[in-house]
Amino acid sequence: MNEQTNPTAPRPQGVPVIWAPSQTGPCARCHQPTCRYGVGGNPLCPSCKTARQAQHGG
Repeated sequence: MNEQTNPTAPRPQGVPVIWAPSQTGPCARCHQPTCRYGVGGNPLCPSCKTARQAQHGG
């Protein structure tokens, strides 16, 4: 099982919000609040983005 299918997997701790509340949305993988919209927005939170890059080699 991986983090997506294992409901008991530890979730990453929230990161301090440093973007506007209107740019906040859920991470596409772990559903933690992250900067989804606007400049620098990404569908993945930083920890999930790092994990995905490690998994797919880049």
